[in-house]
Amino acid sequence: MMAPGFTQAAAAIAILLSVIVRSIRSGASWDAVEQGRATAEHLRDLTGIMKLEDLQHAFGPPRLEHGVFPVTRAEVLRNRTGLGYLLGDRWLDGGSALIAIIVLLPIWPVWDTRWVLNVLLSFAALYQAAGWIASTRFLGRR
Repeated sequence: MMAPGFTQAAAAIAILLSVIVRSIRSGASWDAVEQGRATAEHLRDLTGIMKLEDLQHAFGPPRLEHGVFPVTRAEVLRNRTGLGYLLGDRWLDGGSALIAIIVLLPIWPVWDTRWVLNVLLSFAALYQAAGWIASTRFLGRR
């Protein structure tokens, strides 16, 4: 059995680290929604809606002090944009992590699927990189 090459292993580890960081960040935002203390920053992170005016159009004005939007998970999911999925989605991040883990296992060359996993690994890496590039736009708005 062959182990993955250095490039594949490095990409898989980078993807796993990216998924962990993005899960922590989006998990904190989802917790804020569940606890009724979601701010504009949390909603931007989850929906991808950058402008405060657009957030207020989608969710109404903040109704509590300190700019808190009392929204539900369903409202957030209904108003999610493509940018919101790039900033973090548990299914897409989970799929990326699964691909990375499979690549790191020493069994993947057994089925002669190296090219398939390299393509999947490339898509997972592109998704993670696009998310980080999108988050630079998000961080500039804070």
